[in-house]
Amino acid sequence: MHSIPFSLDFLEKKCILPTMLRHQPVLASETFAQLPSHLERFFDGTFGHGGHTEYLFTHRTSSPLPHVIACDIDETILHKGLEFTQSRTANITPILDTYAHIHQIWTNFWPFDGMLLDLGVNMEHFKQGERGFSLSRNGPLDMRFSAKNPLTARDILHTYAVQQLEKMLITYGDFSPHYAHTLAQGIEQTRKTQPLETTEQLTALLRNLHCHQKKIAVVFQTLRIETNQELQQLETFLQTFGDQLTKGGRCMIITYHSIEDRIVKNAFKQLVTSSSWMFQLVHKKVIQPHYTEIQRNPAARSAKLRIIEKC
Repeated sequence: MHSIPFSLDFLEKKCILPTMLRHQPVLASETFAQLPSHLERFFDGTFGHGGHTEYLFTHRTSSPLPHVIACDIDETILHKGLEFTQSRTANITPILDTYAHIHQIWTNFWPFDGMLLDLGVNMEHFKQGERGFSLSRNGPLDMRFSAKNPLTARDILHTYAVQQLEKMLITYGDFSPHYAHTLAQGIEQTRKTQPLETTEQLTALLRNLHCHQKKIAVVFQTLRIETNQELQQLETFLQTFGDQLTKGGRCMIITYHSIEDRIVKNAFKQLVTSSSWMFQLVHKKVIQPHYTEIQRNPAARSAKLRIIEKC
């Protein structure tokens, strides 16, 4: 399957989209301070509300401005990002797809001088209760970024065997084997007599299993990761992005989960030591937000930025 440009018709028709809170770009200044000076083509693999791309256009002093491939798998979020950045339409080609398809995207366009993945969940997802991401807003147990994804969180809760649920909770939620088994058994026993259809029902079940609010949030996060195959998407990208970078090009990845960061760290290390291309780490230590950014945007507190360059 080849990625194709996303239609901009809705901008021409001046479609009014529901009011949304704009997602704040994390580590924006630290990220774009590290971009190569020759930047002409840029891949924003998690475009979202366009915050990082807008920061790039606003703060880039060299001319001409780069052309951005704005990729996002969530159609609603991509629409809103294009609305926010509509003054930059000439410099943006939107793509409705997952960043994991970087190879197919590249065949339609070109190699890139810079790439960015910001793996954090857009805060807008938690504002839309009907999408099932939020603990505080009741809605169906969906949790899909893309409506084309056939798997929902409800499907996982109703079809996964106890062993599969345990593995998921241990791997993505860092629960102990004993506690993961307790939760998995509780889910299995409940679904035999009462379908788990809504976020409120799942939250009530987890509370009955002695989960406090933070653990409930981790279970929701675990379901979201599994529903969208987030780690598999990341691993696919890391196996293929190097061929799509120009010499001197840089790939920058912001993570918020320890497992994601470990995957990126190990993949970058392997590229430096054993790749057929020559790569080097731009910084040996991970870059984290300044405390002033965390004060402005608490969602940035767990962010980690890693950067690699193709020599």
